[in-house]
Amino acid sequence: MNLDSSPRRTRRTKQARPASHAELRVQIRRTVRLAVLDAAEELISKHGLRDAGLAQIAKRAGVAVGTLYNYFTDRDALIRGLFESRRATLRPLLLAANAAGANLAFEPRLRAYVRAVLAAFESHRSFLKVAIENEHLKPPGSTTPQDMLAGVRDVIAAGVAEGVVAADKAELLALVITGTFRAIAIDRLHQGGDLTNDADAMVEILLDGVRSATP
Repeated sequence: MNLDSSPRRTRRTKQARPASHAELRVQIRRTVRLAVLDAAEELISKHGLRDAGLAQIAKRAGVAVGTLYNYFTDRDALIRGLFESRRATLRPLLLAANAAGANLAFEPRLRAYVRAVLAAFESHRSFLKVAIENEHLKPPGSTTPQDMLAGVRDVIAAGVAEGVVAADKAELLALVITGTFRAIAIDRLHQGGDLTNDADAMVEILLDGVRSATP
């Protein structure tokens, strides 16, 4: 009797099934597509859309220009693909920012929300720069502004329920907060600095204003 036969059989049965040729092709296409999108994001954020040609993007991705055209028919299609890809990873972070502090009181919830949103922006810093500078190329269907406004409204509704936010100013406050997110992103992308560094100061200004305590 071969004492090793049973363990070997067990190990063989636990091995993952080898990928088929079709599955490998899908994996390769996905890998190449992501490499092209990463290269496009990097070069456009550094040099601007005009100076990030398809040839440079293909070279940075490590593929031939002809290969790039197998994935994107032109630069507009490439930009649409970049927006759609990054939006798919950014949106869950924004939704999670709203859900994370749902059981907190208004002020700590607002602080947690603001920090989470700015952290999501920071994690997509290069794309955020591309998106802001090329907003006219953004494909229709983006839910990011609506997701952010809905999240801010939920947080403010908690403040209204607690009696610390005036109900008649709630909608204006929501617009102020979403506008402040955009203003901070634009400034920090150009001036440098981690976006989350502004989280606490942003909340303090929103809640306490900017008047000095002494005249």
